[in-house]
Amino acid sequence: MTTTLLTVEGEEALRRLNGLAAFYGRSAGMHDTEAQGRLNIGPRTSSDVRTLQETVIVRCVTILEAYMTDLARRLVNDRLGGIPAAEAPLVSLTDHLRDSRLEGLDQGKWEDLVTLWSEGLGVAIKQHYGDYGKLVALRTTRHAIAHRYGAITEQYRKRHRHRLVKEGFRDPLVAEGPVPLTKIDVLDALALALRTVRWLERTPLAAA
Repeated sequence: MTTTLLTVEGEEALRRLNGLAAFYGRSAGMHDTEAQGRLNIGPRTSSDVRTLQETVIVRCVTILEAYMTDLARRLVNDRLGGIPAAEAPLVSLTDHLRDSRLEGLDQGKWEDLVTLWSEGLGVAIKQHYGDYGKLVALRTTRHAIAHRYGAITEQYRKRHRHRLVKEGFRDPLVAEGPVPLTKIDVLDALALALRTVRWLERTPLAAA
């Protein structure tokens, strides 16, 4: 049997994502009166379901971004840590560049994070990760939930045009109302986050 070695950051992310998936499974079933042995704490309302879906999607993206940030930070530090201490001017310069570059990661800037992975670490996520478009679309959904009370945003209209058409909006470019969410959307978000972590863990850089 082949054992896949993971980074510490990867193990933590997968543990948290699997825990989140288990939490969603338990919570989604708490109101299921048809499933024997399931806890039933009362009638479920649409707002309960919506809140659970939104919470899991936001947390899912947060875990993924934290993983990418933490791993990138460590890999950058490991690379720059190999500069001989005797090269004081070079050490000082690289410390300055590293700190200024990594500072943006704490501000949650996605493009800065992706650029660091591409230009600083040599992992072109945009070009080489097949699910990158889905990842951006998921972040668009998370942004609408976290910053617009779950309402459709201009970004969402552009990224999820086909979904809005499927939901019955004649003109998705002027669609308004809550972002469409279903159980499938939540499960897809969790699966995408898990795939993304595993993909990054398989890159030569992470395995080094």
